[in-house]
This record gives sequence, structure tokens and C-alpha cells, in this order.
Amino acid sequence: MKILSLQPFFGGSHRNFNDGWIKHSRHDWTVLSLPARSWKWRMRHAAIEFARQFDKLRSQGQSWDAILTTDMLDVATFKGIANIGDTPLTVYFHENQFAYPVKDESRSVLHYAFTNFTTMIAADRVFFNSQFNRDTTLIGAEEVLKRFPDYQPLDRLDDIRAKSSVLYPGIEVSDTPPATKPVSSPIVITWAARWEHDKGPDQLQTFLQKLVDRSIDFRINIVGESYSHKPDAFDRIKQRFADRINAWGFQSRQRYLEILHATDVILSTANHEFFGLSVVEAITHGALPLLPDRLAYPEVIGLISGAELHRFLYNDLDDAVEKLKSLALVPPELKHSLTLKCREQYGWQKRAEALDDAIN
Repeated sequence: MKILSLQPFFGGSHRNFNDGWIKHSRHDWTVLSLPARSWKWRMRHAAIEFARQFDKLRSQGQSWDAILTTDMLDVATFKGIANIGDTPLTVYFHENQFAYPVKDESRSVLHYAFTNFTTMIAADRVFFNSQFNRDTTLIGAEEVLKRFPDYQPLDRLDDIRAKSSVLYPGIEVSDTPPATKPVSSPIVITWAARWEHDKGPDQLQTFLQKLVDRSIDFRINIVGESYSHKPDAFDRIKQRFADRINAWGFQSRQRYLEILHATDVILSTANHEFFGLSVVEAITHGALPLLPDRLAYPEVIGLISGAELHRFLYNDLDDAVEKLKSLALVPPELKHSLTLKCREQYGWQKRAEALDDAIN
């Protein structure tokens, strides 16, 4: 098949997903993309810009069997402007605006959520990166629609359910799995996320202080992309725990992989997560997960941990401290088994085949 990929926000997990699938796909791809900045503007204008580019390429004789895009595109507007004919269009939801946390609750973002809704109506197929994402999208859409005064299109939700599927993204894995090794002493923790409020930096600071108060020896890597207005918690963390920080801030890809190889526990304090690529990638490099018992984590980690799931999920930060202490005692064989299962379940070789079949 010949597939056109429209990427309105071509960066981060969106780009990794697109590039990883294409690298391992059996289909032929063309990619049109826009820079990963000003996401609200992308949701407004990308449909117009892609319609222009699409019609230009069609006039030059190019054609495709299918179109793939993401939740950042206003698909209803795009299909209304572009001359796509009967070419089927699939949208992949990396996140949804119904469940996305807002720092300032007084600022309405419902119109972006409603764009997600009309996008699902207009698409021929809808893929979600987790069941959690699918559920929060549909539940959130129903709650929003019920707030409108009349002509509530609730029946459209049944149509969306019927044409939607859960298809997990993939992770690039090497041919050789990491060697079996015990947990280090002091234990090495990595927190890897965007440096924004929704990833829970305040909770991270509180957790690290609890470890110090309970005389638990540790080293911490706090890595990820930061922006001009990063939360104040990061400055407080750097000042308070400077003697325990091994790595700080944005890292090169090679350095990041080195950090993962030396990591014992991959920690999340996120207030929202629709899949958790950084966590899954860390596990494929030999790390043990320590995650909130909510969001997409129980689903995503449950597929590889089975009956051991309780070891890796915490209810609150006090529980997280106790779980970290127990993870320090995990046998190397269990750690290695989790790594192998994660590589098998989420490696691109398996995920690309499933995605290829689905879009076919």
C-alpha cells in the first residue's frame, strides 16, 4: 500500500511513532509534516495547510491508498477542503483534549476537545495508543456533549466506538538484550519526562525528600526537555539534592541510552499519561518501573508484568517509598524477565506488523 502520513506536530512521541512505524513497515510512505510548536495553532491551521499541500501533490499525479494522521489535525476541516475523494483516512490518537490536564482551569479548551470529537466523526478509522486513552476520550466526549443546550449528538459516540481500536506504539530495541544484573547500591533512579507541570515535579520533590528523611541512599537522573517557563520545583530539586544528581536536563540520544543502561528504577510522578513511552523504553534497557496506580500505567505495564504488577505500582508517595525499598530486593532473574517481555511486547517488529495489518 501507498500511505500518506500527515503530521501536524512533528516532534517528540509523535515523530518517534511515525518514524518507527515507517522504518519497520511493509508499506510505502509519504510524509507531510509541520514543526512541533504552537500546538493550538497547529490544531487550527494544519488542516488548511495540508489541504493545500495535498491538492498540489495530487495535481502532480501523486496518489495514495490511505491517509494516516494524528489527533492534532482537524480532520473534518481537512476533508472539507482537500480533494481526497474516497481515500480512507485513519487518525491515531496519541492523547486527547478531554482528559488533558489544564494548569489554569479558568481557561476554556473545550473547543479543542470538540475538534477531537469532530475529527473522530470524520475519520474512517480511529486508533488509540491505549485503552485508557480510548476510554477517557469517549467518556470525556459524552460529558462535554451533555453540557450543550440542545441537539446533543450522543449517538455519534456509538459510531466512533464501532470504528475505533487500541493499537500500542512501539519501541526500538537492539538485537541483544541487556545483561542480567542486580540492583545497584545506592539505587539509581531515573525520572524522564517533559519538564512541565502535568508530569508532577512537585510530587517528585516530595518523594525525594521522603527518601532522604528515611535514610534511603539513592542517586537520581532527572532528564527531559525543558522550556522557557519550567516549573519552580526543578530549581528547588537541583538545589536541595545536588549531591545525589547524576544527570540533569536534556541529554543527547547516546548519553540518554547510557543513562538508561545504568538505571535501576524508572520513576513516574505524572498527573497524566496516555501510554508512557519513556517508561517502556527504560524497561527494555533493564530498568524496573515505579509508577502511579492510575492513568495508562496499569494497562501498559500489566501486559508484561502479570501477577507481579503490584510490585511496580504505588498508591501515594509513602507507598512509593516502600515499593522502592522492595524493588531494591528484586531478584536479577525477575528484572531480566520483565525486560525480555517488554522487548517482545513493545518492540517495533511486533507493533509495526499489527499497525500495518490494521491500516491495511
